[in-house]
Amino acid sequence: MGNTLATEGAGFKQDVRDLGQGVGALKDDVRNLAQGAASAARSGASELGESAKQVVAAAKDKLQGAKQAAADATDSLKDVVSRNPLASIGIAVGVGVLVGAIVSRCRS
Repeated sequence: MGNTLATEGAGFKQDVRDLGQGVGALKDDVRNLAQGAASAARSGASELGESAKQVVAAAKDKLQGAKQAAADATDSLKDVVSRNPLASIGIAVGVGVLVGAIVSRCRS
């Protein structure tokens, strides 16, 4: 019986050692997984930052184009008004009357 206890004790000790090694391997796997996730997050953030920069640059280009188009339209309108001042005043009065009629109907 004494021999059986010693054998069982040695087996238990080996089981505990094996469990400790398994826990160590699991800790290493979790550490590697966490490092991989952090690396992927940094890479994703970097890619997201580059995409955002590209979107901002495209938006700036479009805004600049819109500003230029507005400036061109303003210059063109100024030319038309300076060549036809009476017609321009008549059109402005007509548009004002039309907008006033629409607004007064909406309030009723």
